[in-house]
Amino acid sequence: MSNNTAILLGATGEVGGHLLQELVTNPHYRKIYVLGRASIHKLPNYQKIEKIIIDFDKPIVNPTILEESDIFCAIGTGERQDFEKVDYGYAYGFAKLCAGKVKSFNLVSAMGANSKTGYKYLQVKGRLEEDLLKLNLGTHRFYRPSMLIAPKRKNLEWSEAVWIKIFQVISPVLVGPMAGWKGIRPDQVARAMVQNALAENPQTVYLYKDMMV
Repeated sequence: MSNNTAILLGATGEVGGHLLQELVTNPHYRKIYVLGRASIHKLPNYQKIEKIIIDFDKPIVNPTILEESDIFCAIGTGERQDFEKVDYGYAYGFAKLCAGKVKSFNLVSAMGANSKTGYKYLQVKGRLEEDLLKLNLGTHRFYRPSMLIAPKRKNLEWSEAVWIKIFQVISPVLVGPMAGWKGIRPDQVARAMVQNALAENPQTVYLYKDMMV
């Protein structure tokens, strides 16, 4: 059994919730710090978890908890007007606190992330990846899922529900260069993130095939 420490951001989200379960049930992680807004108090209490309320607009954290930790960042928002502030600003702001201290930074990004694209969502995700690479965060790992297949998710908009159904149908026929766009379950993403962190996998970008573990 190891004395690994994990820090989880975005635990109330879809992938984040599964990350929490993976970390809690994995004996290699001795301590898990769950950082977030007051909503994290709604999460179950586990013996090896410590919940820490953080203001992501002005993030402050005890630097001792960062030392040699694996950071799992699954921050995101469904609010379009707050998207760049949260998905880029909050993630990058916290990463700056981690620079020079952490063992790894494991990010939930997006398939097609590219700072040069005209599609705002993927452009912001790509810019975040590029800027994180400029920081000393130990091993960088960027996970790029396509459509997350979570049909029972709370507050699922009808348009998202339709897209999930579409991806459930078309995913089996997406092969070759299109295979990365297959839909994937959030628990599959979370499991791959934890396993690769523990294995200290040096790979940076993880696509569909890399997350099917």
